[in-house]
Amino acid sequence: MAEKIAVLICAYNEEKHIKKVVNQALKKIKTVIVVNDGSKDNTLGELKKTKAVIINQQPNKGKGMALRTGFKFAQNKKYDYLILMDADGQHDPKEIPKFLKEIRKNHPDLIIGTRKKRRSAMPKKRRASNFITSSLISAKRRKWIKDTQSGYRAVKVSFLKKINLKRKSYDLETEMLMKMIKKGARVSQIPIKTIYADEESKINPAKEIPRFLKILLRRTK
Repeated sequence: MAEKIAVLICAYNEEKHIKKVVNQALKKIKTVIVVNDGSKDNTLGELKKTKAVIINQQPNKGKGMALRTGFKFAQNKKYDYLILMDADGQHDPKEIPKFLKEIRKNHPDLIIGTRKKRRSAMPKKRRASNFITSSLISAKRRKWIKDTQSGYRAVKVSFLKKINLKRKSYDLETEMLMKMIKKGARVSQIPIKTIYADEESKINPAKEIPRFLKILLRRTK
């Protein structure tokens, strides 16, 4: 029996990109689920012009909560895998087939899209941050993860029942990674493009770095 797979996108104030991202993704996969996380612009209006499955979450609760909302929806609808993508165009929908191929070939619990960092468009500060966090997490979990900050991932929905996700912001992605590895998740890593154009990061380093360190240093349950 073929796996039931969908793309999951969390969107906050992404009226500029969301329609294009969704429509391009729908060329590669049948179902795209979008959690509109309390957007204050016309993100919802742009979404309604697409064939995405829309979950309208009000008010804004943060990316972590939006992901958890999407995970719960996927569990209720009995999806086997979710491919996680950003809404700002930083992840190329044309690479969805890479994730589908890896799912069907190896059936891993987690797939991480790893970006090329050297001689790429990735800003030097992001490159340095990614190297540091990847090194720290890899050392903590004794498993080399090339790109711990990559949000372009695929996750086996049934495995999410084995971990208790608590974070509400961007740090949920780190929490999920660390808890899945601790529970023995089978992890695949596949190369993806490094895209940096006109998108603006919504990550506040002053808030997110302490949250990352808190997850790294605490005992993971």
